[in-house]
Amino acid sequence: MKLKYLAIFTVLFIQILGCKGLPEYLFLPQSMKLDLTPFLFRIYSPGELATLSNSDYNANESGLITSTKFSRFLSNWSNNRPVGVSGNLIVFQVQTSGVASGRYVFFDGKQSFAYPIANLPELLTDTRDDGVLSIDGIVPKGKKISDFFAIYGIDPAIDYVVFAQDTSSLTNLSSATFAYYSLLYWGFPKERLAILNGSIADLTVAGSIFTTPSYTYANSNRAGSIKTLYRDHTVLQLTIGDLIHAIKNGNTNLEEVDPIPTEGFFLIDGRPNASYTGTTNSTASGSKYANCTTKTNSTFVTNTCVVTYEGRVKSATNLIPTDLYDGTTFQFKSFAQLQTYLNNTGYPTNKQIYVYGEDANKGSLVWFVLHQILGKPTRLYEGGWKQFGALGLRTPPSGSSPSAITQPASYWRTDIVTLSESNTANADNNVPNYQLDISRQYSKTANKLRTEDKAFLRGTSTGGSSGGSGAPSGGGGNACGG
Repeated sequence: MKLKYLAIFTVLFIQILGCKGLPEYLFLPQSMKLDLTPFLFRIYSPGELATLSNSDYNANESGLITSTKFSRFLSNWSNNRPVGVSGNLIVFQVQTSGVASGRYVFFDGKQSFAYPIANLPELLTDTRDDGVLSIDGIVPKGKKISDFFAIYGIDPAIDYVVFAQDTSSLTNLSSATFAYYSLLYWGFPKERLAILNGSIADLTVAGSIFTTPSYTYANSNRAGSIKTLYRDHTVLQLTIGDLIHAIKNGNTNLEEVDPIPTEGFFLIDGRPNASYTGTTNSTASGSKYANCTTKTNSTFVTNTCVVTYEGRVKSATNLIPTDLYDGTTFQFKSFAQLQTYLNNTGYPTNKQIYVYGEDANKGSLVWFVLHQILGKPTRLYEGGWKQFGALGLRTPPSGSSPSAITQPASYWRTDIVTLSESNTANADNNVPNYQLDISRQYSKTANKLRTEDKAFLRGTSTGGSSGGSGAPSGGGGNACGG
């Protein structure tokens, strides 16, 4: 075995020495037709992927950055970019709701590029089946993330990406944090990802950044591949199987679940207090949820009725999202304030945090604070209460919709004292008919998504590759640099 490794690294060394003059994408294994994936791939832990912010946000080079750093980047990217970054600066002005600001950051179209984007959730979320229940608004498939890089000319091996609210709103901020999560999940290095603290509109008015009222599209016309990064960050996603297995202290017959961390775990509910305390219809309400008994859904999607019951996951403590940011500017509060809010939950230092929100998008905001500002090892349960609360058993009146779970002994029934608390049933006519078949109710795994994504990263899936154009850039696997 030692001779095998020695031979491989000898070939690598020779390839590196001789790579001068070769096209930069002709790196091993491409040029020599060798599959070194098993040797080059690295699986990261939640702690390794965490970012501990400087107490002075102005000093941050990635993660949460301020207008001071952002302006320096834009003014002269070649000279002011962070150490270790050799690629382009890519800025996304996120405007997923409301009226756009009409202001645009300056970019040179050569090493810096900016894109106003109104459909970020469409580009960076998917409706996916985890093996238990399909749900919308979660991390996209590998094909979709590859297409995103191709559309905007991003090489994940060298480029630096900033997500910025266009105008200040919770929707725009949550869209930005989930986009950040999606790229990090798919292997994008944390050192080259950032969220701007504050919106383009507000920072323009304050004179903190300079913008223009006109916009001219430009694209680098190149893109790299996540597959050549040889990084597996999929541990960031906590499946419902992982969650149930942990809550039951490992006493389940579920398969493909992660072991409970040796340091233990701490469960945080990142929803408003009304949701945490089980207030009826706190997950969703309004006229758009009427006539749910007439709907039959195989997928529990946004704005489709309400979950079976309200409440919280067993043993969860509440970290209220509105405490974490200013309700007008939607800037995150100071590092000291955020640390205090976390301390108030009773969090014991060094335990791994499992966090969930109403859904993946809203949960990502709390995840970002915990993982990418406070630097705590944190995993996001993307299904959130939208999935967990949907998996309750109910016996509705005649003519009403049955619940997703109809078998009392189903492995995925969540409205039981060992898995949830403060439960309040929602009205039958607000719950859709998305009954699971028997095989799903007794399936032993909810790991379908991560299995698919690991296969895509390693090139063993059939999901296809990006349909974008542009010359190969050789990112990630290029030992010759570039």
